[in-house]
Amino acid sequence: MKMSIQTGLAALALTFMAAEAAAVQGVITMPNGSKREGDIKWVVRDKVYSIVEKGRPIEMQLKPEEIADLQIPRPRELDAAIESIRQGNAAAAVSSLEKIAADYLMLQWDKPATRYLAEAHVQAGNADKAIAVCEKVIAANPEAAYLGEMAPAYWQALIKRERLSKVEDLISKAIKTGDRLASANALIARGDLVQASGDTADIAKKALRDGYLRVITLYKSERAAQPEALFKAAKCFEKLGQTQRADQLRTTLKGEFGSSEWAKK
Repeated sequence: MKMSIQTGLAALALTFMAAEAAAVQGVITMPNGSKREGDIKWVVRDKVYSIVEKGRPIEMQLKPEEIADLQIPRPRELDAAIESIRQGNAAAAVSSLEKIAADYLMLQWDKPATRYLAEAHVQAGNADKAIAVCEKVIAANPEAAYLGEMAPAYWQALIKRERLSKVEDLISKAIKTGDRLASANALIARGDLVQASGDTADIAKKALRDGYLRVITLYKSERAAQPEALFKAAKCFEKLGQTQRADQLRTTLKGEFGSSEWAKK
């Protein structure tokens, strides 16, 4: 019995150790401008960053609010996974993205990886999985639900599951942050919310007025948001029979944002 208990405890310890994300190389910038470079990981249980600096075998723990900036090298596997999704082969990217999202939790690249992971699940028709992977990140960083690269993918998955009031709440929070890119993404999502309510000419007009055209005209400097707004506005003008307006927007999309995924659709 004693041996059995010891074996069980050892297995439990191994399970706990496996749950801890491996440390990655990076640089933490402190509020006074000083930099600390070394092995960094996020400690889920304590909600702190752990860093062992180069040449100093001493672990230091820092709360997120004690850090001014965090720089982690881009995971090598991320670009290949993104390219697989863009080529329509989402299934090939899932395992890589899941690993990156887990290994880089709260280490800069969890949100980009989870964004594409959520998109892959939505492409496969599984919005519930998309929501679940996003909410793992949100559990560690609640702001990720409405601010940053992952948020729009989370909203799209929620729209697919018709959780429209939750999306409205989140996009309102995004706009209130004052972050211009977050606000632009929120207006695109507002247009999507309007369109989720039906397929009439009035709905297309409202989606343009309340969402896509606002981004195109008021958020021109937020170039990351422009391609999606242009694409979706063009689709609305097509529904309204205004093909000349739609063609004008597509010309802008392909001329100014030809390398974007929206220009290739």
